Amino acid sequence: MSILDILRFDRESRRTFRIIWAIFILPFELLAELFGIEIGRGKQEKMEKLPLKTRLISLPDNLMMAGKSAWRSRERVLAVFAGVFLASLVISTVLAYGVGLSQAFLQYSLQEEIFDAKIDFADDPGIDAEGRTNDSLLWESMCVEFVEMEEFSDCGLVFGRQGVRVDGFFDEDFIIPQPLNVIAATGPTGDWENVSWDYPEALESGPPINGDRTLRLYGDGIWDGELGERHSTRGLDSRIIYGSWPVSAEDAAINRSIVLPSEIASSAGVGVNDTISSLTFTYVTDYLSYLNIGDGFDDCQGEEDFNAQSQYAYCRVNMTVYNLTVAAVYQEGGAGNPTLLFNPLMVSDAVLSDEQKLILMDNDHGFLGLAVDRNQLPTTSTADATKWLDALKLDVEAGNYTSAGILVEYNDLISGTIIFLNIFLGIIQVFDYILMIPIVVLSFSVLIYGLVLSLEQRKREISIHRVIGGTEGTLSGMIMLELAVTSLFAWFAGYSLALLSVPLVLDAVGFMSFRSGGIDINPTLSFWSTFFIILLTVGLSLLFGKSRTRDFLRIEIDEGVRKVSEKREPRTLLHVISFGIGLLAYLESWIQSNGGWGSFGPDGIISNFILNALLLLLGPFFLWIGGALVLGRIGAAGPKILTMLLSWSPAVSDIRRGLRGSGSSESVNRLAVIMLLTLSIVTLAAVQGYTGTIVDERTTSAQTGADMQVQFDSAVTEEQARAEVMLAIQRAGDSDISDIDSMTSVADIFTNPKGQNSLIRTWVLFDGHDDTLIWDAQAIPGDDIDSVVSAWSGGGFTAGESARGVFQDLETGGEQTIEYTEYDFQMSPNFEMIVLTTVTESTVTYQGGHRWVPGLSSSEAEQAIVIGESSYRQLVGNSTADSYTSTRWFFELCDQSNEGCADALRAVSAEIANGNGVSAASDWSTAHRDNERNGGLIFGTPGLLSLQFIVASLASVASAFVFLSLVLTQRKRELAILQAIGASPNQVMRLVLFEILSILTVSMALGVVLGLAIAESFNGFFGVFGYIFQLFLGQSAPIARELVWPWLDLAIVNASVLAAVLIALFYTTRRALQADLAVVLKGE
Repeated sequence: MSILDILRFDRESRRTFRIIWAIFILPFELLAELFGIEIGRGKQEKMEKLPLKTRLISLPDNLMMAGKSAWRSRERVLAVFAGVFLASLVISTVLAYGVGLSQAFLQYSLQEEIFDAKIDFADDPGIDAEGRTNDSLLWESMCVEFVEMEEFSDCGLVFGRQGVRVDGFFDEDFIIPQPLNVIAATGPTGDWENVSWDYPEALESGPPINGDRTLRLYGDGIWDGELGERHSTRGLDSRIIYGSWPVSAEDAAINRSIVLPSEIASSAGVGVNDTISSLTFTYVTDYLSYLNIGDGFDDCQGEEDFNAQSQYAYCRVNMTVYNLTVAAVYQEGGAGNPTLLFNPLMVSDAVLSDEQKLILMDNDHGFLGLAVDRNQLPTTSTADATKWLDALKLDVEAGNYTSAGILVEYNDLISGTIIFLNIFLGIIQVFDYILMIPIVVLSFSVLIYGLVLSLEQRKREISIHRVIGGTEGTLSGMIMLELAVTSLFAWFAGYSLALLSVPLVLDAVGFMSFRSGGIDINPTLSFWSTFFIILLTVGLSLLFGKSRTRDFLRIEIDEGVRKVSEKREPRTLLHVISFGIGLLAYLESWIQSNGGWGSFGPDGIISNFILNALLLLLGPFFLWIGGALVLGRIGAAGPKILTMLLSWSPAVSDIRRGLRGSGSSESVNRLAVIMLLTLSIVTLAAVQGYTGTIVDERTTSAQTGADMQVQFDSAVTEEQARAEVMLAIQRAGDSDISDIDSMTSVADIFTNPKGQNSLIRTWVLFDGHDDTLIWDAQAIPGDDIDSVVSAWSGGGFTAGESARGVFQDLETGGEQTIEYTEYDFQMSPNFEMIVLTTVTESTVTYQGGHRWVPGLSSSEAEQAIVIGESSYRQLVGNSTADSYTSTRWFFELCDQSNEGCADALRAVSAEIANGNGVSAASDWSTAHRDNERNGGLIFGTPGLLSLQFIVASLASVASAFVFLSLVLTQRKRELAILQAIGASPNQVMRLVLFEILSILTVSMALGVVLGLAIAESFNGFFGVFGYIFQLFLGQSAPIARELVWPWLDLAIVNASVLAAVLIALFYTTRRALQADLAVVLKGE
């Protein structure tokens, strides 16, 4: 390589470095412009410090002087307090939210789980086993030692799955230990012959351990205490749907209690207080692996059972218990931790004889179930939780228990959820932290602005103190002491309020809508987090105050007395470039949301994926800050704009003359920027918050389709489906649902375009379906639901995206002929199968493309066409249509606006799910609650938007009142001069009102417009993360994020700001006008 090449390469490297440096430094330069801070400019002169002894001696006098000064200038102190308080509140909330989010996520994940740990013997049973016992009382007595440990809250003996001695779920030996399996039951009531004890869901939802219904026999420690509470409730919801969980072990023993899963109780037709004469179950005495299964068992006293999936054989022996009483029926949950399997029958171990207990202990079926004190579990991070659980496992297994020297194996059930948490929680936190950036920046803007206004008032005071002999050290100490005391009080108030508000933020289920999730959150921040907050808020206040005080002490005394201020020229080009980048991001998001524009396709202006992602991520922030700085100038020019527009009015002539000498431009310009920042955040939070709420509702309607969707095991007629649901309504006994308002189904056949062999799934909507199904304008062509429904009834059809490609010459309003082929099979005299076909056809009119049909799979909707009942009857005939049966029916049961409707739907849904022949039932209320808590933007995001809305609204009102009062106090001398040259109090009042209101009114209007643009820019950002959440949660409802414009809320906030402005104006201006002119003009 030549020297010329080296120099050329060096120049290219420097150019690349400068570009990268510009990209990284631009946001910081922009924030510095927003805060009014100069980065790396000017010389710092070292101030001479007084000796420590002198400072300590003068501390009382300084405190007294600072207190008097603060009391005399309460507006100044309030400005500093407001800035530090808001910054402390926001930053503390952001950090505490991360802690609370981790706690909430972990607790929500654990709500399905009852046991947190399973204690087994360390050794397998056998002659040479050490550290074991077959004495169930001795084994159960170890619970006393465990409960005495602060990490555990409850413990009890359980007869169930055999001992697990492996290294996690993925150890092959994990599938060997077997549970107790129920095989038969008898009783004087119910039909136990109708009950199937097969439970294939266990194999489908976990390792191939066991595919039959399991049984657990509980000792005394399980029925009450923490474990009893967990068995009876899940969060705020009750697991028990009939009866009640036994109140104590004694109650369970006396009544020989059994608690049944709802599916078993419904199949058997038994209820609370019914008697079960006998219950037979199997336990395992030995097993063989696929390697030695050919050798057979040496001495199997029961039946040999082969598990085809696990390739293990087991020797199962029967055991029977008698005279049980049904205490409760519980609603079965989803798949839980596979270590214990899930949804068992639960019985008091008092029904076992001592001999039976001994047999179960000998065959390793006895274990201790533990409840960890979940308040002790660290939730600052999942890594801390894992570390804590690992240490607990080592601590427990290191023990040597009882006089028999029992050794144990600790099987942690909590760690299984943490792997998923590490991934999902990280994505959620990134999303929510990015979402909070605007309010964090706003808090620092208010902090810096409050400090600027407060310290500007001190400039003249410092100069006068210097005239009368004040030293630099004394004056600096007095100001810093006042700032320190005020800032510390403000930090503590904001910090405390933040810790109290985080649980409420995490309870949000919609924008400005909160419902307790039944979890206990204690978002305590660590020492270093608290120190970091103090450093950012109090430290920044003191650092900025010290810098400004040094500047004041450096200027000449006469300049300070005369209030001569050094003005810094704004960096206009930087503002315009940032605003331009933001506008480009807005345009990119708008084009992508609308599927293209002009010559640009749906991918937008920038096709490069990385650049497009960076633009959508950073663009809204450039638009926000750059827009505030650029539009703030327009807001500051409000008086000139309005005087030009109102130049025809004689009332403006006096105001125009008065404005020429106005000296409030710089301070009020800053206030205009603050108004733009706050009101744009208010608008962003309101728009995205309400949009998220509507998306949750639309997602629920698309998934459920109606108030209730019921799926039957086999096809039933409308009368049969109605009868089954009416029985469930009667059993629920809720007055809010007493009848079925309407019901419908969606028929499913296959047709083909005439002349083509391609079969197309064809869904049929019966007349009146719109009374039941919840249609959305996004699902249909156009936006007129009634028009499309009418078109379906009149012979129209719609097609999914994939189905549209099957038809030829498909145009809106054009006709297509579809054919339906019916097959009939007959046997000829020669015993040959004859296939008879009947082809019918219907001419239908294309209405456009649909995206989904309520309650049906959106992926299938893409490949299907939808026709109406009239076309269906032409294809299949009236006889077939009149005798229509289906496995899926939809029901309209109550008015969703009625407060009691939601609870009634959940009650009826639980009853229907337990009905005869019902495979599944879903209701709108439960699905909506799940979507609010777990769908789209989850775990606190609606709360964060609500927090942004409230904080920004309060900041805008407080800024308007506090800062404007401070600005007008600074103008006392100017107002006095106007009076001295002949202006009347009313003229002065009109001048001030016109000037300030014109500036703030224009700024408020521009702030709302800026917020609407930012909300559109953020929409792509919300959509990307919402899509990621749907992938993790397995949801695929195709809801587009159409923005909602809450004009009423925005009008209320703006009216509140305007009211605060008027109060501040009248209060401060009148006080200034009532002051002694001579005193004000002399400046004493």
